[in-house]
Amino acid sequence: MYFFDNHINAFLVEGLHDIPVDAIAVSDNEYEDLVAKRDIGCLLYVDDNQVKATPPQPSPTHEWDGKDWVISPEKQTALLAERKTQLLNVIANKTDNFKAQYLVGYSQAEIDSFYRQEREARNELPTMLLTEIFEGRDDLSSIEELKKKVIEKADLFAIIMGKLFAIKQGFEKHIDQAETIEQLDKIEQEINQWQKL
Repeated sequence: MYFFDNHINAFLVEGLHDIPVDAIAVSDNEYEDLVAKRDIGCLLYVDDNQVKATPPQPSPTHEWDGKDWVISPEKQTALLAERKTQLLNVIANKTDNFKAQYLVGYSQAEIDSFYRQEREARNELPTMLLTEIFEGRDDLSSIEELKKKVIEKADLFAIIMGKLFAIKQGFEKHIDQAETIEQLDKIEQEINQWQKL
């Protein structure tokens, strides 16, 4: 025969343990059912002299209040802050991945030279880098043609990055303003649907 001791929240077996007078007897079937529920995250408690099981605990931050699983305001605040940080990291990584897609085929050395190339093409710096690039190519008729290509590429990249940063900053603003986990869940769905500019 099994008994549930509510003081230690454990089952005792008649003949193996001293059974307190207020322990509640349970049948073999009840015992198996209650142990199975406890194994999936339910808490066992006594109500009206019967051993009952809560629904499974939704998350480690939830606590049983005697009627339902709840998250304390302190834990809710911490969970919200943790979730916001996680989503901000997702946004940052997704932004970096989109940027990388536009830079496929360029070496890091070329990427590092983009700003210098643009400044030379816009006549802000002497054309030392562009002169070397022009002299190494045979598909351009003049350095002015190279400057035009560099400016077109720089302008296109600026537009792409501007759109990318606008989307990123929009998500960041919504994340910052979110006050509930449900709002963050909705934002996360929108982030996951963000496939391209």
